[in-house]
Amino acid sequence: MEEKQYSGPGQMVIDERGRGPRVVFIHGGGLGGAMAWQEQWPLGDTWRLVMPARPGYGASPWPGSEDFAHDSNYVADLIEPGDHVVAHSYGAAVAMLAVAKDVSRVASLTLIESGTSDIAKEDPRVTAFHYATLGLAAHPPADDEVYLRTLFKILEPSRPLPDPLPAPLRAFAGHLPHFRSPSEAIVPVRELAAASFPTLHISGGHSAAYEGITDALASQLGGERVVIEGGGHAPQRTGEPFNAVLRRFLSGEPPSSGESAA
Repeated sequence: MEEKQYSGPGQMVIDERGRGPRVVFIHGGGLGGAMAWQEQWPLGDTWRLVMPARPGYGASPWPGSEDFAHDSNYVADLIEPGDHVVAHSYGAAVAMLAVAKDVSRVASLTLIESGTSDIAKEDPRVTAFHYATLGLAAHPPADDEVYLRTLFKILEPSRPLPDPLPAPLRAFAGHLPHFRSPSEAIVPVRELAAASFPTLHISGGHSAAYEGITDALASQLGGERVVIEGGGHAPQRTGEPFNAVLRRFLSGEPPSSGESAA
């Protein structure tokens, strides 16, 4: 399988694997770059996987803050005509803003457990989540690790973080004092809803709040809605169950009878 690494927009280190139509993968917080998508590497048999490490992740230089709006400019510069875009969590906020800058360049958009809770803040499933994340960002704990553990109790309460924290999570904890919450992001609904490309909305079936956010995105943007259980906040970590859905979607095939629709 062909592999290469290079410096891209915003000095993002970009890993590419495979050959074929390009699929740009935008990671969330914690693990970054190609390592965030290890279970998707087998897709390189059909597609060229383009996996940037957003600023401050992997070998990409830390700019001093993490802001979805800033990152969206770099991702917009990375996207080429005909690209498919797949994005998870914080990366979904980045990707939606990037894609909305020129929807004509994109072949499809896949959103996985987006953290853009503002779009669904009136949903009772989402309201407490939305204001808890905003409140934490406004009044952060002084200790970075305490901040991270408190945040993950909101994001994924059923899965406590390991102790001690692995290196990528320690690095992510250091971002948090300079971190713009995705709950602040305003989804560019008008641009994305009017786009001609298909959209896939995936949640993990573990959190009422994330189900509410994903439902709102599917309702307002249009597109296909799927639940993939077993990976918590990161359905892509299920490997083949996720990959089978993504392969089918990227190939333009209709949903199979065995897939779980919300």
